[in-house]
Amino acid sequence: MRFYENKIVQIIIAILYPIAAFVIFSNGRLIGSWTIPAILAILFCFLWKDLRYLAISNVLMWFVSVPMWWLFVERMREDQGPAIFISSLPFIVLSHVFIVLIPQILIVLCKNVFLKKAYPPHHGVRDP
Repeated sequence: MRFYENKIVQIIIAILYPIAAFVIFSNGRLIGSWTIPAILAILFCFLWKDLRYLAISNVLMWFVSVPMWWLFVERMREDQGPAIFISSLPFIVLSHVFIVLIPQILIVLCKNVFLKKAYPPHHGVRDP
């Protein structure tokens, strides 16, 4: 339980999610499957303490990873990739909300309910 109570660990996890998402999605052609990104997202769901850290990670992902993707991947292309990326961004955001964010919220909520039942608070009793 101390893992979830350590704010520094939770902040590091919240910061690692956008970095990991950028690296994996930037190498999507090499991966060739959605299995690894899905496993990564589920793993982070089990690592976040609560919805606040989930929100921080997702906001960081959008405000850091998307501009980085634009600068380092799309702008280097000679074809119409950048125009397609910009025009598809509203659909990408909506897809993220329904396919990624809502399931992440549900997983974190279910994990927290399970942890509260498995490890009830000690009500002032200290461990030796």
